[in-house]
Amino acid sequence: MSKMSGQRSDWRERLRANPSRMEQEIAIKLQDNGIHYQTQVEISVTTADFYFPLESRPLLVFVDGRVHMGRRQMSKDEELRTLLRKRGYRILELGYDSYSDKKRDQLYEEIRASLANLCGSVKVDLCQA
Repeated sequence: MSKMSGQRSDWRERLRANPSRMEQEIAIKLQDNGIHYQTQVEISVTTADFYFPLESRPLLVFVDGRVHMGRRQMSKDEELRTLLRKRGYRILELGYDSYSDKKRDQLYEEIRASLANLCGSVKVDLCQA
């Protein structure tokens, strides 16, 4: 078990420095479809995977892989995201177990649907100030 947690720790450290494959693939799809975003935006208490500066309230998207499924990490994530909600951010949490093109497309569509719901359009620049 300690070997497993050591591997997870290494993976988590690499993830901080480099976006996951899932994040990279979603970023490419957003860009290819003309959806404007910022990535790896540092908020005072954490780093958002995708940041959409919507006119009313910014939308922070967290793409959570397997490392976020542990009880301790889930608790920490919820605490941080509750704080972010209190600070006026909208939060979209997208979880996945492992990378697949099908899952990437599903997470991308969840982002599009959320933006369309918030903006009335998937073109984020249409609902910016």
